[in-house]
Amino acid sequence: MCSVVHVAAGALIGSFLDSRLSAFAVGFVAHIPLDAVPHIDFEDFRVDAVMTLALLGGVLVVSGFSPVFLGALGAVLPDFENLLWKLGIIPERSKIFPTHSGLIKHGRALGGQGRAGEIVMSAFSVALVVVAVLVAGGRN
Repeated sequence: MCSVVHVAAGALIGSFLDSRLSAFAVGFVAHIPLDAVPHIDFEDFRVDAVMTLALLGGVLVVSGFSPVFLGALGAVLPDFENLLWKLGIIPERSKIFPTHSGLIKHGRALGGQGRAGEIVMSAFSVALVVVAVLVAGGRN
């Protein structure tokens, strides 16, 4: 799963939790089922990385160090090892997260989506973050 979707899902998870630690932990674990389902990824990992940082930064600006932000951070954190691998900093055999190391089967990538799929997926992720912030705001 592309990282922007992990951020969005984690933010939504965090919006339903009161504890920052719980939000981080549940977001982190939620990375597994998102990786396990068939999905599309960005063709260029750098685009995904920049968009992920921008979305995560936006969540931080809007919600501070709330459960929404920490759920998003927890959900995307496992992809940091993928970034290190894609940058050539660590070898593939050094990955430890279960869906990255092969311990749990990673969902096959769905091809043929191209830029249109990336744009739709990104817009959906931003919309999901907006919903997360609204849900969290309604709970306070």
